[in-house]
Amino acid sequence: MVTARRGRGRGRPTVFEPPTQAAYLDLLRQGARLGDAADRLGISRATPARYARTNQEFAAAVEEARAVGAKARREGVPHGEYRYNVLKCRCTVCTREATVARAARRADAAATDDDTNDPDESSASTAGDVHSIRLEQAVVGESSTSFLLAKAS
Repeated sequence: MVTARRGRGRGRPTVFEPPTQAAYLDLLRQGARLGDAADRLGISRATPARYARTNQEFAAAVEEARAVGAKARREGVPHGEYRYNVLKCRCTVCTREATVARAARRADAAATDDDTNDPDESSASTAGDVHSIRLEQAVVGESSTSFLLAKAS
């Protein structure tokens, strides 16, 4: 009588096999985010992190792939004001775009300031104005004005 060997073919199959690991690392190197790479491969987002905790080689490979992927994502950002301000790109295109955008914002702010100086308009409608607290018939402890004064100071 022949009996089946225990341990072979039993239980849940391995989800994160070496081909899946390689595909995961390739997606990270191409610029995919951790969760997006796992979703594309049809595995749980927690599986690679769990495997990286037990396998130091894989953890190092993930860190290397993340660094390469971050660089790939940065290179994919078009040149302009965002790239100048956030990614610190100082090429001529980004510098010009940032300069033009700053000048336009300053011109808009100056035009807005000129418009609000009209005597016909109420100055209370603009943000950043200081409003005084009226103290008509205020008795300390008997009205909410004393509370407002404490909060304002």
